[in-house]
Amino acid sequence: METIVVGVDGSKPSMVAVDWVAERVAGTTRRVDLVRVDSPLVVAEVIEDIAFAEAEARLRDIAPNTEVESTIVPGRMPEALLRAARDADLLVIGEHRRRPVRAAIHGWLPLRVAAQSEKPVVVVPDDWTAADGTIVVGVDDDDSSDAAIAFAAREADTADAELHLVHAWQMPTPEMSGSVAILASPIEEQARHRVILEDACTSVARTHPRLRIVRTLVRDSPAAAIAGTARDASLVVVGTHHRGVLAGGFFGSVGQSLLVDSATPVCVVPTPPPV
Repeated sequence: METIVVGVDGSKPSMVAVDWVAERVAGTTRRVDLVRVDSPLVVAEVIEDIAFAEAEARLRDIAPNTEVESTIVPGRMPEALLRAARDADLLVIGEHRRRPVRAAIHGWLPLRVAAQSEKPVVVVPDDWTAADGTIVVGVDDDDSSDAAIAFAAREADTADAELHLVHAWQMPTPEMSGSVAILASPIEEQARHRVILEDACTSVARTHPRLRIVRTLVRDSPAAAIAGTARDASLVVVGTHHRGVLAGGFFGSVGQSLLVDSATPVCVVPTPPPV
């Protein structure tokens, strides 16, 4: 049975995260652990028993077959929350948007959680509303997006949604041969990256033959390419490198804006450590 941990602090974003989870697990049998970190260093609204009760009621109303547990764990954020999710399949947290003061306080937490988590992390914006849409996943040059692609394909298959694979490419830095700069051919570079995207699509089609797949090859930065295709998506999925840095330069300014300010939930999937 899949286990999902939801960070709950009594705020609107955390309750919206609960709503997102309820919509995701509706009609299935899952386990959801509502977790509050009890730390004096956490800047958040105080959560009372009634807040846990409200979260449980929302889950049971939309997903009555869900097994729900509520837990208070001591410690610092985000370490305590990450420990609570160590044996889970998915960690979900809410995020403030369009509130400059609270964004300054809370805005870096999703980045820290996503960068440090060994489990997939979904960040749900506080103005999220349930809607059908495609699932967008970024395809990187190396294997750092393999786990993200597999996760996105499973999500799309389960939700009967369209899967949109996005791969970005840019011209490499010219190589020097003595005093002569050797320039790569744009046509050859585009063709090389098209093969990367096609290989990813072929792999997904092999494991999910009934899945509807759309592919987009963009000459741009990875973060900008994903942001440009995510407007009508229901979920955006990106991968991480082994060292915990988001793939494809995703921690650049555009990537930070997407993760913290996106109106679409963003899932960051870590690459499993090498065996």
